Amino acid sequence: MNTILSICFGAILGLVTHHGLFIHGEWHVQAPYILVSHALTLFYLVVASQTGCQIYTSYALALFMSITTYRLFFHRLTHIPGPFWARITKLWHLWKVRTSQNHFFLAELQRQYGDFVRTGPSEITVFHPDVFMAVDGPLSNCDKAEWYDLLHPNKALVTARTTDMHRDRRRQWNRGFTSKALLQYKEQMLSLIDQLETSIEADIAAGRVSDMSDYICWLSFDRMGEFVLGKSFNMLTNRHWHHIVLLLQKAMSILGPLSPVPWLVQVAFKLMPRVWILNDWFTMVAWCENELKQVQTPTKTSPGTPALAHYLKGDSADDKTYEAWLTGDSILAIVAGSEPTAGVLLGLFYELARHPAQADIIYKEILQHQVDIRDGRAISRHCRHLEASIFEAMRLYPSLPTGGNRKTPFDEGITVAGVFIPPETTVVGPKFVIGRREDCFADANKFIPERWTTRPEMVRNRAAFAPFGTGHRSCLGRALAINDMMLITASIIRQYRMRFPAGETGDAVFRDWTDQFTSRLGRLRLIFEKREE
Repeated sequence: MNTILSICFGAILGLVTHHGLFIHGEWHVQAPYILVSHALTLFYLVVASQTGCQIYTSYALALFMSITTYRLFFHRLTHIPGPFWARITKLWHLWKVRTSQNHFFLAELQRQYGDFVRTGPSEITVFHPDVFMAVDGPLSNCDKAEWYDLLHPNKALVTARTTDMHRDRRRQWNRGFTSKALLQYKEQMLSLIDQLETSIEADIAAGRVSDMSDYICWLSFDRMGEFVLGKSFNMLTNRHWHHIVLLLQKAMSILGPLSPVPWLVQVAFKLMPRVWILNDWFTMVAWCENELKQVQTPTKTSPGTPALAHYLKGDSADDKTYEAWLTGDSILAIVAGSEPTAGVLLGLFYELARHPAQADIIYKEILQHQVDIRDGRAISRHCRHLEASIFEAMRLYPSLPTGGNRKTPFDEGITVAGVFIPPETTVVGPKFVIGRREDCFADANKFIPERWTTRPEMVRNRAAFAPFGTGHRSCLGRALAINDMMLITASIIRQYRMRFPAGETGDAVFRDWTDQFTSRLGRLRLIFEKREE
């Protein structure tokens, strides 16, 4: 085959591959295999002959040029404004968020391009509050986007992409979230609060600054260890990090820069499973699998509160259908129950330290109504300002700053605020930006709990506040999370005043906030003082 024929053959092959194959459907899960097959083909053709090298070169160039031309000029999203390079590749987005602060980056794009921004070849980031109901409301047919194949081929409730799959698995989870079950879990939390107070008392006695970033994270993970696996990590008791939690946090950090590029996550997990930080992930997975095997079912001779894993195992220990879900469910239950709650609590304590008058209002509520701070129902009934403060912290410091991507169906689009979003489009609704919109909340960047109680006019659009999601995919642990946060906050405020150490403002909490799918706020250090009765 002469040179011209080789080049033409390769170019035609590239065009056919793009328009006949890659332009249809999803390919992120196959990305590792596509990469390996192309690399092996290149190696073989280069070694085999000069003609083979010419074919491959023209193929690659034609494929790249076809993809680029299509995405720039003929894609169904060409009319949506956005950065030039975002139209071509999500690798550009990865480079921009290499510091894991995607929430801050998207806020910049909103200021520059408006409420509808093309942030990827087939992705729109929608900053309008109507997006939550449009993608998750009762009339929506949207499914979860490609990111949720994170654990492929393993499964988990959080990563179940289709509505039917999510609904079926959620029924199994519901068994662990009945009113009776939640009441049993309360004693576990009260014990952890006692341990937190012991740590604070020790700091007061020694004249030390309390590292609330550590304390709150320890408490949250200890809580989820008890809740999910039936055993605490004992970090509050031992006053140091459990090695598995450290591995988990290191492994989760990879999701900061890689979350915008789901196919690259698949490449990393499949082709480099034991390289660098990825090894931490698989070590942590193996640990969880081992712990799950040891979860015991309470009996008459060995009573106790069943761990969530007990409910997730199914009716038979030999039920392989349920076993396939267990590892993914347990990992994500620990993460989803720990890091989001810890982030909101750190944001709340940061704001209460900045605004001590707000903490004093909560304190007066507790005294006025003689609230038993170990009774979540009494706190919820009488401490409206405390509840409002938690809502305000969830608005300003959302658990998922930019996560929760959805995808429009292959045969229909959706309309958000009068803008049509075509089929097979990934839709991002960043809670961080939407929750701070001035047209939705007056003085949107300020911590004003009264907007949820005595000043309702400050909430201009309630649709912008969806901390636990919307519809049938809303967070199953909402009641547990709210109850835990109220118990913790009421206990601390009832007994202590808090302030920043000399020379510190606590602003690192916001400045160093990273978006690793879940929120990870910066360091918070506080000095506590006992309240005088």
